[in-house]
Amino acid sequence: MNKENEFLPKDLEFEKLVKKAKRRSMTKMVLISLIISLIVFTGLYLVGDKIMNMKIEKEFIMDSTWNEILGANVEEVKGTTYNYSPISATAKTKLVKKVGGVPIPWGEKERVFTILGTSRLITDVPPRSGSIKDERIPLYYQGERVIEFYHPDVIYKKIFDDRDLLNQIDDNKVVEMAFSFNKGYSIEEVDKIFKDQLAWYWVDTYSKEDTKEYSKLNEENSSGYTINGFEAYGFKYNNSSASTFISNLQLIKSKSGEYQDEATEIYNNITNNGKDKLAPKSLKIIGVVVTGKPSDLKKYNDTSIIRGATLGATTDQY
Repeated sequence: MNKENEFLPKDLEFEKLVKKAKRRSMTKMVLISLIISLIVFTGLYLVGDKIMNMKIEKEFIMDSTWNEILGANVEEVKGTTYNYSPISATAKTKLVKKVGGVPIPWGEKERVFTILGTSRLITDVPPRSGSIKDERIPLYYQGERVIEFYHPDVIYKKIFDDRDLLNQIDDNKVVEMAFSFNKGYSIEEVDKIFKDQLAWYWVDTYSKEDTKEYSKLNEENSSGYTINGFEAYGFKYNNSSASTFISNLQLIKSKSGEYQDEATEIYNNITNNGKDKLAPKSLKIIGVVVTGKPSDLKKYNDTSIIRGATLGATTDQY
């Protein structure tokens, strides 16, 4: 059958119109899909960004509060910096030690937040420096010695006393030293002895189970197991720090977050599982950090309550 006899002859112009209409329809659908996707993506991004900023605000408060409790003679430098990317933010907080009034940089804490509402803390781990044949292998951080503590109820193979090192340090320098006590003392008792050079109190936040475990670790570990300054809980020396320590602990304990369980455990250990009242007078001080010139610290060479002494950071006085 030829074209002249076709029952429904093709209309080329009509076919062109149909194809054109289809293309327009397809283009319109694609554009609508893109616009809807863009709106949804933008909405999700804005929601995620809002959630991220809310988490930053919450975590900043908790991190700062926790930093006031954890870390021997360490404090934050005011002014956390934030670096933002389209899907995340990084918060960096600088830390310092004040040794004889001289600030020594002590690294920084870094936390990464995402628009998914997650966050993670990035911290440095201080390395030990020395030979495995050495009797003692000290911790180092930022090029300085890290103080270590000996709990009065833990059995150690050997307890070191670095007070002899004060004779080898020039008196133009200022040093930091951690004293561990033979038992727990009140704040008033500690102040009477160490007030002139006192920088930080080490609080007994450990249970009987903890000290038994530490004794076991010392029995099994040839190099010994101590509590380093990064792991110690306490508060700096000033008139209101004990009350601040208590209020900070109670705040963290009452808020859900990554520190809540640990704060609750500390609270229970200090108060005998809530049987005792949490007050400055109930805090047992089992060690201190003192700072000053070597000649200033030598006056504690014959202090009977000191069970062990470890040298920390040192720097020039001027």
